[in-house]
Amino acid sequence: MPVRLIAANDWRPSSMTQCRLLELEREGLLRHRTSLSSPESIAPAADHREPRPPKGYVVSFAKFHRHSLGAPPSRYMRALCHHYGVELQHFSPNAITVAAVFAAVCEGYLGMMPHCELWLHLYRGELFNAPTGTTGVRKPVRAGCLNLVLKTGKTERPRE
Repeated sequence: MPVRLIAANDWRPSSMTQCRLLELEREGLLRHRTSLSSPESIAPAADHREPRPPKGYVVSFAKFHRHSLGAPPSRYMRALCHHYGVELQHFSPNAITVAAVFAAVCEGYLGMMPHCELWLHLYRGELFNAPTGTTGVRKPVRAGCLNLVLKTGKTERPRE
């Protein structure tokens, strides 16, 4: 199946409202508000054309929360976001699965927290970028642009 990247004019406004956020809280899919001045979750403005969360917030999709991919992500996921210079919405569905499997192997089989050096030794990220109109400057496409793949072709052997 061909991959279709979302262009700026293809992005549809969100249907999320404050009322729907409260429903997600009641269902236990979002954390309850602890402060009215800085709520855990905010709905986008009615006139928005693309996701532009305020500083300290990330874009998330209601379907993520309904399928147990809620926020806040672990330190490991935040480290991946930082390393690749992306936000959660930039991870492709397969990239989320790869990251989750790596964490499960580290925690369940190796008995350790996910380790960044081990991650970087085994995996690489493929980031699909979009031109910005400025020569040499590119930015991640709107959603699903980061794919995480296992590195292959390692020929180095341990020295004796």
